[in-house]
Amino acid sequence: MATVKNYGTENIRNIVLLSHGGVGKTTLAEAILFSTGAITRMGSVEDGNTASDYHTAEIEKKSSVQLSLLLAEHKGAKINILDTPGYSDFIGEVISGVRVADAGVILVSAQSAVEVGTQKAWGYIEGKPAIFLVNRMDRENADFPKALKELQDAFGWGFAPIAVTIGAAV
Repeated sequence: MATVKNYGTENIRNIVLLSHGGVGKTTLAEAILFSTGAITRMGSVEDGNTASDYHTAEIEKKSSVQLSLLLAEHKGAKINILDTPGYSDFIGEVISGVRVADAGVILVSAQSAVEVGTQKAWGYIEGKPAIFLVNRMDRENADFPKALKELQDAFGWGFAPIAVTIGAAV
């Protein structure tokens, strides 16, 4: 019988993943789980075998339709990852995730950067710490400098890269 580990509140973090639909929240969650040892193999949205998209509708649509709570452990801290749906049909799930989160990660595509879902995510996370993650650098027409400029134009010049990608697909 497995024992349940107790964490003090000072060692619990709730991180919500937000973005426009199809930008990679579930894949990022899967990568975090894999890199922290919470899972032994990375699933794929396309294959329908991720830890967070387990509902039949999610597997068929290859898209999240409900909020998923995932657990990772890192350096003695419990990290609750809240993987939210990206499409506005499921906005209640997104709002619920933001409400309990300590901080957020807003993913943007390196191809299209600021989309409607990006703007909505920024509005929902308002007042909480958040970072933007430029994702999909391996896709055709990925353009990190353009994505950064779009973020700065849309949300202000408080944006500065903390890591810069090594190349992009063209």
